[in-house]
Amino acid sequence: MSCNTHVDAMKINYAMTEPGEEVVISGISGKFPSSSNMSELKNNLMNKVDLITENFSRWKLDHAEIPRDGGKLKDLEKFDALFFGVHYKQAHTLDPMCRILLETAFEAIIDAGLNPKEIRGTNTAVVIGSCISESEKTWFYEKLQANGFGITGCSRAMLANRISYFFNLNGPSYAIDTACSSSLTALDHAYRLMRQGICDTVIVGGSNLCLHPYVSLQFARLGVLSPDCRCKSFDSRANGYVRSEAVSTIILQKAKNAKRIYAQLVYTKSNCDGYKEQGITFPASQVQKMLLTDFYRECKVSPNDLAFMEAHGTGTRVGDPEELNAIDKVFCQGRSTPLKIGSVKSNMGHTEPASGLCSVAKVH
Repeated sequence: MSCNTHVDAMKINYAMTEPGEEVVISGISGKFPSSSNMSELKNNLMNKVDLITENFSRWKLDHAEIPRDGGKLKDLEKFDALFFGVHYKQAHTLDPMCRILLETAFEAIIDAGLNPKEIRGTNTAVVIGSCISESEKTWFYEKLQANGFGITGCSRAMLANRISYFFNLNGPSYAIDTACSSSLTALDHAYRLMRQGICDTVIVGGSNLCLHPYVSLQFARLGVLSPDCRCKSFDSRANGYVRSEAVSTIILQKAKNAKRIYAQLVYTKSNCDGYKEQGITFPASQVQKMLLTDFYRECKVSPNDLAFMEAHGTGTRVGDPEELNAIDKVFCQGRSTPLKIGSVKSNMGHTEPASGLCSVAKVH
């Protein structure tokens, strides 16, 4: 970024927009635990279906600490390589997250009322939030007969780049890893790309798949997983979360260009806890309060006007109280009406880097 461009970007009043310049969600698609599309997810949520699969059958439970249940996607092994122009040798080594992101990106584009051919060659950006690729171990370290396609198949940069390649998109294309906040950080980046005038359309995605039992074992030994494999958000019985899978994609456009508007993205903001004596994974209520206070002041919206908040709410003994404490201090001082809060993790588990867009999918 040049100095002048940086200065211009700093001058942007993100909270104020001209009519028609508002950033909106115009398309959405996704695959969620026991839900192959948005319609199935809506039906399952409305009917209070438990989306966690019992006796997770993807691997053998050869260790007592490996969780037995989890949120699982359907038809993980299916992919139309010919349709997406992927050579069969590459398809065999393509990270399943990459395959499903291609599918959900296509579906989200259609949902936005766009013709995939019409966006070819446009300055459309792709920003994907992801964290651990559980396919890397197989193709980087175990397959001695590997053909080299594992590098282009399992690189996390390709989660975004493969979408840009297939649709011939010329805007910025990159993946972001900020752990459980990855997909919302991607959304934050996408919003600012549009407000800075870098592009008028952004494909934003989040992905998480549970493919190796020892990754779940690491989380279990970290002490964040529930022994009974259920998220009990904001509940006195909360004892950790259950790992879950999801791949979700949304389309951001300017309001003047959108054929459909699910919601307006008024403002985004992020921060970091910094140093904490309790450790790097410990959430800091005071810093969360600071972020929320600054956020609503900058976008000129009163916290008392908020009727519902879709919270993080993983169901951990430490995280939920810290989050609720921040919410109480920012939103519940002097309110005349109750503030309703929720977390989709009680239905589908914690999809980790994809969880932010799962929350968007719930409330859209």
